[in-house]
Amino acid sequence: MSAARILAAYRTIFGTLIVVASIQTLIAERSHHIVLLAAAEIAGALLLMWRRAQWVGAAVLLAVFAAAQIMSAVDGECPTRFLQYAASALLIVLLDRTLWQADTAASF
Repeated sequence: MSAARILAAYRTIFGTLIVVASIQTLIAERSHHIVLLAAAEIAGALLLMWRRAQWVGAAVLLAVFAAAQIMSAVDGECPTRFLQYAASALLIVLLDRTLWQADTAASF
């Protein structure tokens, strides 16, 4: 299996899991700011799964994960999951760019 296919599978799995987790949050939470954050997270995950909009999606997700990390810290928690999610979003877009540059260089 090629690196591009592995990345495509990872992108799809990651994006789907983020959407599912956000829907679970929407169902469980009723506070206005959590609903807005979960809705933005769904939008960001869907954009990340669309390669042409992946950078916008990654930026949205990074903002959401940062906000969630700050909100957790204010509540006295220090979860690492938001940092892991952010690292995955960055991995997806940066590896995609690297693979695209390698394909472009190989075609010359």
